[in-house]
Amino acid sequence: MDFTDYLIYAKSQLANLVQFRLIRIVLGNEACDLDSAISACVYAYFLHSTCQSQDEILHIPILNTQPSIFRLRTEIHWFLKENQSNMIFIDDINLNDLYDRNKLEIILVDHHCLYSKFNKIVTQIIDHHPRKENSIVLKDPSKIKIELVGSCCTLIAEEILTSNTNFQMTDEIAYLLTGPILFDTLNFSPSAGKATEKDKQIYEQLLTYRTYIVDDSKLYKDLRQKAAATTGMSIQDSLQKDVKQVIGPNIRLAISSLPSGYTVEKLIGQLKTMKDIDEFLSNNDNADGVIMLSLETNNDETTRQLGFYVKKYEHMPPINEYIQRDEHNLNLRERGIPINQARIKLFEQRNVQASRKQILPLIEQFAKDFVPHNSS
Repeated sequence: MDFTDYLIYAKSQLANLVQFRLIRIVLGNEACDLDSAISACVYAYFLHSTCQSQDEILHIPILNTQPSIFRLRTEIHWFLKENQSNMIFIDDINLNDLYDRNKLEIILVDHHCLYSKFNKIVTQIIDHHPRKENSIVLKDPSKIKIELVGSCCTLIAEEILTSNTNFQMTDEIAYLLTGPILFDTLNFSPSAGKATEKDKQIYEQLLTYRTYIVDDSKLYKDLRQKAAATTGMSIQDSLQKDVKQVIGPNIRLAISSLPSGYTVEKLIGQLKTMKDIDEFLSNNDNADGVIMLSLETNNDETTRQLGFYVKKYEHMPPINEYIQRDEHNLNLRERGIPINQARIKLFEQRNVQASRKQILPLIEQFAKDFVPHNSS
């Protein structure tokens, strides 16, 4: 069974879950970026292909998002081609029912925390983000692989290549895994500083399985171009395309990575009123504010911007002070904004090697410690 046949089969079995003894889902993260989506799909395919009890155990890749948001992921649509129609989304399957019937196991890829009862049934974790304090503890520590490499697909590929199974790496699977590695490491750009030695080694190994000639520099540029496509996208779409939430006891913040090449400055300049951002926050569990991150690449030059907007002005001073602390090493320089709005800040981020992967833990710590002024 090849990759496409597997995806079709897995989706077709959603109506027949009762016939299986166990449903084992491979769940990507909430941002559902290219790395997360491909990690989930390829690893689920690998597990299905090597499973000795396919009549009893069903492996399903789950995209941790909704179709209405997945439509914004233009680079994934382009990369998966016809397989985009075979994706399975988080609400396509009744996880609560499977959990109650003791028929569910979860494998996390590209993240390592769930804030729900499903923590109890996580059996494996493969991730490349900094480990959080409240990360899941498994009975078998060997089932946790968390390494700060450039791409989660690097770790997925390593799991497959070093497995003691009869799985045959194919040109298609090698191609699928190399795409996110190129994308997340910015084609191994030295100035971006995202690629590790393991990323390079695994990428080189995957190339040995690639039988069709593909110009990977062109593949990278095509992926970047597709990711940067904003035609027909509203400001809300641009904020929603790649968003994660941070929840503290007294504040909830969204962190949006904007489409490639679409700067925070440009988004701010397109605002006529705060209605678009306020509606975005309302649609994201009524968040109190949003941290906006942007990335531009020109040849081997990388530039980043960071901005934020808060609904309440009293939230502005503490966030503004916190984000600029020297200890965070973001090296921010404030820039003027093209509109008269006191609840928005814009910075040039001169530490271009700090992506959302590094900034997210800082914001999580802020949200954890934040106390409203009138509560202190």
